[in-house]
Amino acid sequence: MQNKNEEQNPKTFVITEKGSLGLLAYGDIGLREWRKVKQNVTNKNNE
Repeated sequence: MQNKNEEQNPKTFVITEKGSLGLLAYGDIGLREWRKVKQNVTNKNNE
């Protein structure tokens, strides 16, 4: 259960192409977001 302070101030961080172990802590959500970033980087490199 989250306390009121955590609900009002969500934590954010930058997801890089290489990813991080911190993303694994978020499970499926972290993996999906990392895949989005990875795909965007790949698309930019192919242009």
